[in-house]
Amino acid sequence: MSRSRYKEFYNTVVRADLLSKMQYKNVHQIPRVTQIAVSVATTLKPSGLDNPVAAAFMVELVTGQRAQLTRIKRANARYKVREGFLEGAKTQLHGEQMYDFMDKLVTQVLPRVTDFNGLTGSSFDGKGNFSLGITDWSYFLEVEAQHANLQHLDLQNTPGIGVVVRTSAQTDDEARLLLSALRFPFRR
Repeated sequence: MSRSRYKEFYNTVVRADLLSKMQYKNVHQIPRVTQIAVSVATTLKPSGLDNPVAAAFMVELVTGQRAQLTRIKRANARYKVREGFLEGAKTQLHGEQMYDFMDKLVTQVLPRVTDFNGLTGSSFDGKGNFSLGITDWSYFLEVEAQHANLQHLDLQNTPGIGVVVRTSAQTDDEARLLLSALRFPFRR
């Protein structure tokens, strides 16, 4: 199995750069990406990607890892949902698959986004984790390659895909520095 080029980039370039910039006393203090969570929240429509099963298939296609179906935890009459209804799909990436997905996200997906001006710094949660949303599935090359096979899915009314990048950074500034070093295109 070949090693991820993004993991090699982190180990050889980014760690040394962060160690010199932040003046850490121990190499274990250097922040790293620990997990990437990819999720889709849907409404239960009979066809198209608003069906949780179809959304789970798309998450598997995009991430290369099996997706879990998520269920509603509490009933809500306003949204006409009951406890136990299928809500969407999610998957959590670690290790080589995480670095491969991060590589794909930064080098292929984000540059294809129409009118993209960079990622906002306000999407940090205060604990060093970063969230972003992608509204169109067609930015992923896997979806475009399977276009003929996906004709029966209603790709015009697709739910957005949520990506959460979890880091071991203690502050948002450290996390922003880490993700900037990993070439995440932040808005200036």
